[in-house]
Parts: sequence; structure tokens; C-alpha cells
Amino acid sequence: MVNWDGGWRIYAEAMTRSLMAACLFALLVALPALAAGDPTRIAVPAGDLDLHSPAGQAELKTRIVHAAATLCRPAWMKTVPDSEPGIRYRETVYRACLGRVTDRAMARVAN
Repeated sequence: MVNWDGGWRIYAEAMTRSLMAACLFALLVALPALAAGDPTRIAVPAGDLDLHSPAGQAELKTRIVHAAATLCRPAWMKTVPDSEPGIRYRETVYRACLGRVTDRAMARVAN
């Protein structure tokens, strides 16, 4: 019975450490995202473009993608990740954000 009790204590301590690590990770990810230095909106100039031509529409989309890339790269993503999963996580978050922001902006232009 002593072994079970000792094993349970180790398990509980490991679970507590894992929970604390998860909370710390969530806090570290959320705080920089809320930093005042990151832009939340970028104006994309389109007054000089002919939006009725394919070339003008392509240039507008290029400008929107460039602005979305700026919005989707907050300060915490500009630091070097320390592991391969960290790199993949950032790429996934970045690509999802880029697609979502670009789609929303193009929908607003269409309306």
C-alpha cells in the first residue's frame, strides 16, 4: 500500500506541475497578444486603383495580403521559437489568421 500512496503523490505532483505549466503557457501567449504595440487595423489605400480591371483587383489583393501579414505577426511571433512544434504552431496560427483576415477584407471590398 505504501508504493501506491507514494505513486499517487508523484502522479498528483506531476499533474499539478503540468496544470501550472499549461496556465503559464496560456498567460505567456495571451499577454503579448494584448500588447498595445500591435496594430489591430490597417488602412489599405485603393484610391489609385482601377477596381474594374483585373490588374487593379490583383494589386488590391496584394496590398490586402501584405496588410494582413502585418496584422497576423504580433510581437510574440517575431521571437525565435525554441522547438519544432513551436515553429509548426506559429505557422498554423499565422496561415489561419492570414486567410481569415484576407477573406474578410476582400468580402468588405466586394460589398
